[in-house]
Amino acid sequence: MPLYYGKTQVIICRDYYDLGRRAAADVAGLMRELLKIRPQLRVIFAAAESQATFLDALAAEPGIAWDRITCFDMDEFWEPSLPETVTCAYQLKRQLYDKVKPLAWYAPKWNAPNPHAEARRFEAVFLKHRPFDILCQGIGRSGHLALNEPGVASFCDRRFARVVGVCEESVKQLQDDPNFRTAATSLTKGITLTIHALMSAIHKFTIVPLATKRPILERLLAMKTPSEKLPASIIRKFAGRLYVDRQSCPPSLLSEHSSERSAHE
Repeated sequence: MPLYYGKTQVIICRDYYDLGRRAAADVAGLMRELLKIRPQLRVIFAAAESQATFLDALAAEPGIAWDRITCFDMDEFWEPSLPETVTCAYQLKRQLYDKVKPLAWYAPKWNAPNPHAEARRFEAVFLKHRPFDILCQGIGRSGHLALNEPGVASFCDRRFARVVGVCEESVKQLQDDPNFRTAATSLTKGITLTIHALMSAIHKFTIVPLATKRPILERLLAMKTPSEKLPASIIRKFAGRLYVDRQSCPPSLLSEHSSERSAHE
């Protein structure tokens, strides 16, 4: 029997690399099927260490007409003095876009003079390209989705992009992420798609490997009702897939998974 968190199916993978391959195979399969019936697709991606094996595996998937796919980055840090190599856009460009050559890709500008004006610009571009077909996201150690942090994110917000602060737990996560650690302490603001924007995507894939994510997944999976105190809990309300590995998966869920497998063997 499949495991579920609300309406979201939970898929337990062997490890970081198995998770990346399985999530990529599922996303790629959906892309191929949708491209049979639609002229173009629009997909939202995240950049972080947790997404690396997924992005590498997706870039290697054959038979995807990337020249018919428009990609959006879900968030970006804002700091005009930030080196480009320490941006979400750079990570996604290096790991995915340079390899697959999509029709187009869009991201907030980390070095824009005014972050609020840039958020409005990015929101306008996002609105122009709706509807979105696929969301590929992670969950932060604070419980954030994109940069929608606990206590600040609003499930009722109808804006599509905002300027936000980066919370202390997210800074600690950045210090542990090889892609961002060199500038982690200077990253205090960001531009993000809102929960409303993210959840507007038709198909939702949430990718959460690594042992550092186990504490937040324990909190998340114990929640029976979505709460803005843990923004990622909103996925409970939507059909989708949550990929975890044996390092990130709470022991209680591993036990349940093992019991289900034993019962059907």
